[in-house]
Amino acid sequence: MARRGTQSAQGNLMGGNVNNQNDYLQKILAEVDPKFVLQPGVEELLMDMATDFVHDVTSASGRLAKHRRATQVDAKDMQLVLDKSYGISVAAKKKLHAPSNKPKPAKTSVHMHRVALKRKILTAVHAQKKKANKT
Repeated sequence: MARRGTQSAQGNLMGGNVNNQNDYLQKILAEVDPKFVLQPGVEELLMDMATDFVHDVTSASGRLAKHRRATQVDAKDMQLVLDKSYGISVAAKKKLHAPSNKPKPAKTSVHMHRVALKRKILTAVHAQKKKANKT
């Protein structure tokens, strides 16, 4: 994984300087197990990975917004990128790919006639096959 994050970029990731971010990582780790401590190299690696993740998601979301000729990135752009690229499903008020609630078109007499004709033909074909098998 290429490292794009510098200390200034990492400082902007969580709205503070690098020391605050390391404290934040330690706090998250303490929630899992208070005995664990992150080594400085691991902290840096996690911050680089987080920076890369944020960069990748925002740039892909921006490309999606540009593709649909929008002037801003919407939540649906980020949801789609997270879902398709990373398999992360983000809860939303409405789903991206929800089936439509449109009612099915009513069956017309033409449709019913075609279905009846197909059934008649299939019945005739089956009858012919039975005759051929008996002889």
